[in-house]
Amino acid sequence: MWEIEVIVNRSKGQLLQVIQSSLSSVLEENQGVSAVSADSGNVFLSIGSKLKNAPVIKAQLRLAIADLICEQYKFDFLNEHLDIICEDNAFRFALAKVCTYFDNDLDRQIVLQLLDLKAKKLNLDSFFHFKLSCLKGKWLELCNVTNLNSNVILKKNNFIELLRFMLSNIDKKCQSVIVEMQERCLIYHDNFKDFDIITAIEPENKLEVLGKLIELNPYLIKVYPDKENTETIKLLESIFDDRIVLA
Repeated sequence: MWEIEVIVNRSKGQLLQVIQSSLSSVLEENQGVSAVSADSGNVFLSIGSKLKNAPVIKAQLRLAIADLICEQYKFDFLNEHLDIICEDNAFRFALAKVCTYFDNDLDRQIVLQLLDLKAKKLNLDSFFHFKLSCLKGKWLELCNVTNLNSNVILKKNNFIELLRFMLSNIDKKCQSVIVEMQERCLIYHDNFKDFDIITAIEPENKLEVLGKLIELNPYLIKVYPDKENTETIKLLESIFDDRIVLA
């Protein structure tokens, strides 16, 4: 029997649900099991399987943890260290989000090189703070360069051009996306699993819409607008430019 326990601080407990969800298929296919529990300070994700099935589950777990660190942990780190104040908070959010996915492949390689999962317990916060100092140094350098050039960056035209430039250098995860503002959903095609995915989304929460679109970075974004969401549409058009098509 192979087993491992992944641990996070209780305030980050939802992150373990993300990992558990990403493992659901491989666990089902390989007779594995998982369970989430908690105490007053931490949340625990316990995973187990027959020894012969462990390698494939462990491989998927490593990828899930690497994605989590290079997206959730990185965004939180950048948000903390980017010393930029914008008139519209959405633009600062967009900058932190774009920087999160910028150079993402190298970030993942660094995490995977240091993540062996040989122990029976893995505290994600401890792993991040003590094992990934080189990665945090890389992210801090990005923040420092951005902060030093904030006077230039914050000029509106420069800021928009910077966001567009960085987006052009981020991998596109799907071909097209439909944002249905009246029905409160976002539909996109998963190139890897070859089916359409519908995600519940609140159009009036422009940061939620913007964050998801930056994550997917599609070639085409078709928007079915609602007259109450003109502010969100203008924001998307300013960042994604001619990739936005109004239905």
